[in-house]
Amino acid sequence: MLNEFRQDLVSGDWVLFATGRAKGHIKKEEKFYQPKIGCPFEDLGASGNEEPVMIFNKGIRSNIEGYHAGDWTTIVIPNKNPAVMPGICPPPIKKGPFQKMVAAGFHELVITKDHDKGICCFNFEETKELLTVYRNRYREIAKDECGQYVLIFHNRGPKAGATIYHNHSQILSIPILPPEILKSMKGTEDYYREHGQKVHDVMLQWEIQEGKRIIYDDGHFIAFCPFVSKTPYELRIFPKKFSPRFETITEDEISSLANALNSVLKKMDKALDEPDFNFYIHTAPVHKNHHDEFYHWHMEIVPRLSIVGGLELGTDVYVNVIDPDEAAELFRKTDV
Repeated sequence: MLNEFRQDLVSGDWVLFATGRAKGHIKKEEKFYQPKIGCPFEDLGASGNEEPVMIFNKGIRSNIEGYHAGDWTTIVIPNKNPAVMPGICPPPIKKGPFQKMVAAGFHELVITKDHDKGICCFNFEETKELLTVYRNRYREIAKDECGQYVLIFHNRGPKAGATIYHNHSQILSIPILPPEILKSMKGTEDYYREHGQKVHDVMLQWEIQEGKRIIYDDGHFIAFCPFVSKTPYELRIFPKKFSPRFETITEDEISSLANALNSVLKKMDKALDEPDFNFYIHTAPVHKNHHDEFYHWHMEIVPRLSIVGGLELGTDVYVNVIDPDEAAELFRKTDV
């Protein structure tokens, strides 16, 4: 039984591991499903969506005619109910003692064609195409002068915030730097100033040396359950070559990442019986700054098996009821 606090090297956050509480904290729910009939992604035009901004068909970028002919496998459209809107981005203004600003930015949906095929069931070509779309749209959105940060993320299931069953991801650009990103960027620099080493290099080297939590390593990308996992069965995928920015990924690196992501998601899906989950890409802010030389981009995958309670909300100290060593062992022995 594991009962101890562990501190994250980057953020400084503490996580409480209390594995004796697992039985009451791990929740399984009924599978989430919505039929094709009535799905807003089956007929995008009839559902009142705008024209797409990017289309791919079997690995090749297509023009708009391919959309109208139905010849597409991955499509990007503006979100019909966006959290932010394209437009000018004036500086913040005062409202009493507070600051406020226009919610300018891009909010797009990345939709794959097959209604009943989720990302955990993708083959190599399908995953590679999806990652290529992520990268290409990031590069385009990052050209907007308003955007300070671009987040690429995927939600599956109600516990992960998904309201539509049909497989889709989201890309969101915002005109501010999120506090969590600022904390991470500062944490990487502070660690380097104090220790003379890049914190993610230290973390990866130690995980490789330990070997207990690694579930995938092809020499280019490595996947593991972090020693300081905030949530049960958390996974991270890192490129082994240092890089602060996801958008600089090459074609060969996309292929390697597709293999890594396929392997990890399939293992997670089988071992945990198709859990709701989120994944997101942590990358450096849009505009280059001095933090770039310390930060290492990566993917984080978070199965949604536990509920955030009063301790987490009241203290920002997360409770993890699963030992990351045991989580990694379960994934390693899961054949896919």
